[in-house]
Amino acid sequence: MPRLTLGQRLRRARQAKGLTQEALGKPTLTKGFISLLEHDRAQPSVATLEWLSARLGQPVSYFLDGQDAVSDKMLAMLGSRGRGELSRRQYEAARKVFAELVRLAAGGRNEAVRIQAELGLGEALLGLRRLEEAGRHLTRALRAGRAAGAAPVECRALRGLGTVAYRRGQFLQAMSLYKEALRALPRLGGAEPQLAGEIHLYLGTTLGQTGHLDEAVEAYTQAREWFEGAQRPEQVGEALMGLGNILSAGGELEGAQSLYERARALFEQHEDLEAIARVRSSLGMVLMQGGRPREAVEHFQASLAISRRLENGADECRALAELARCLFVCGDRAQAAEFAERAVARSREVGRPDEGARAGIVLGVLAAERGDTEVAVGAMQEAAAQCRRSGMAVELVTIYRELARLAGRQGRHEEAAAYHEQAFEALQAVRSTDTVAAIHLADPIGLRAKALPTPKQPR
Repeated sequence: MPRLTLGQRLRRARQAKGLTQEALGKPTLTKGFISLLEHDRAQPSVATLEWLSARLGQPVSYFLDGQDAVSDKMLAMLGSRGRGELSRRQYEAARKVFAELVRLAAGGRNEAVRIQAELGLGEALLGLRRLEEAGRHLTRALRAGRAAGAAPVECRALRGLGTVAYRRGQFLQAMSLYKEALRALPRLGGAEPQLAGEIHLYLGTTLGQTGHLDEAVEAYTQAREWFEGAQRPEQVGEALMGLGNILSAGGELEGAQSLYERARALFEQHEDLEAIARVRSSLGMVLMQGGRPREAVEHFQASLAISRRLENGADECRALAELARCLFVCGDRAQAAEFAERAVARSREVGRPDEGARAGIVLGVLAAERGDTEVAVGAMQEAAAQCRRSGMAVELVTIYRELARLAGRQGRHEEAAAYHEQAFEALQAVRSTDTVAAIHLADPIGLRAKALPTPKQPR
């Protein structure tokens, strides 16, 4: 069966819409020009083809499918449009563009464009949090990029795969992938400073999550330098927030709060709501550590509201878990339990087991306070299993200490000693230079001695 020409496809799409040639062209194109296109006596420009595509509700590839070759200009136009949508975080629009580009590049046997399209499609799917699909396309891009010796593709694909692992709570795997991306960076010769900054930033986050705080400081500092060189002030704010997290972990609360406020100003200047939600959570955490949990509640609530508005399930999980911890410290046990349960449920929905584990610690402690030891032990052991999978050594110290306390209270002293040994082993997984900070973090829901009295209820 002969392949349809561009003109024949255009005519079919117009007739399917019930439009005359004149109606299709208005107000931009004349009836005569539409007729020339349909009879293949004229070729549309890239801009005209995009316009017709939008008017008729068809992808550009519909009109080009079956053509012997697709012009390099058309492929470049689509690639540029897709990257523009990615930079604006319009991930669904970017997904559609890159999916179309994959088809066109494959049909035209343009390997270089196909690799870039696979990469862009993977990054767009990652933005949409469709992690399994994103992983497939990023893996293809990584293999093809390595085979072609395309270092920028390799770096971006590794960064994306690291983020897929991070969002699944697989922090050790994420760390390995980010470090692999760093090893490929020198081959870029200083090009793409924003990409270099992002890899250092994400590595800093995973290092912080796994208790390697000195290394995290180094990664965040380098990220900040790269972003300043690339004139990306909003991403400088991300690096400042990461450094604030490390200071907070080490008990330097005043310095952490100063960094968070500077980051918040940059995010608000650039109207980055997603980053504002994260820094509000961080401000809440430093206030809670500083003994001001009731002030912290406002920040966590603001973060939760923004995350819901943006439909950002990952940040919503974090805000729910932190709000549960904060309410526990405030002495509001009922609300702490409610938010912890919501955090656990939401974490399962969006695939954030790390936040579910943190909330599970709160539920375990609450069950122990009620005297429901069996439930408490079950919640703690489930949280411990996830923390081991994710490499969350600091949280493991907390869990094993609590399990040892519960076993000792029941007179099971050998079991308590075993849990103390596991807590010590978890602490050993943290670098010696970070031990003080790890001990400081070893009770992420707040020491019972610091918990405020339960507020009186209105009559």
